[in-house]
Amino acid sequence: MELRDYFDFNSEIDIRIKGHRIAIQHVLNKYREGKGVEELHRRFPTLSMEKIYATILYYLTNKSEVEVYLERERLMDAEAGKLIEAYGRTPTLINWEERLEAARQKLIAEGKYPMMPQPVSEDPAV
Repeated sequence: MELRDYFDFNSEIDIRIKGHRIAIQHVLNKYREGKGVEELHRRFPTLSMEKIYATILYYLTNKSEVEVYLERERLMDAEAGKLIEAYGRTPTLINWEERLEAARQKLIAEGKYPMMPQPVSEDPAV
C-alpha cells in the first residue's frame, strides 16, 4: 500500500484520512503541539494506530508541502472566525453547535468521550 492510499485528496484544501471525515490537519495540529501517538489515538479513537502513523509519516516526508496546507487551513479558520465575529452566529451554526454539544454530552454520559480520563480502581484486584 502506498502512503498516499491512506488519504482522500478531495482538493488542495481538503485532505482527509481515508474512510473518515477527519482532515489531516486535525491530527497534525495536535502532533505539532507535541502529542504522542497514544494521545492522538485517545483523541481520535476511530482512527487506527496505522492511520495515525501514516498521517505523521506523510507529514514528515512531505513537510514543506504539508506546512503550506496547514498554514492555509489556519488562515481559513481565522477568516471564518472573523466572519462569525462580524456577522454573528447564524441559525445553522447555532444548530450545529447544539447538536455537537448534545453528542458530546451523550458520549460523556456513556463514558466514551475521548478526553475523559478513565477512572482508576482503588481495588488492586480489578
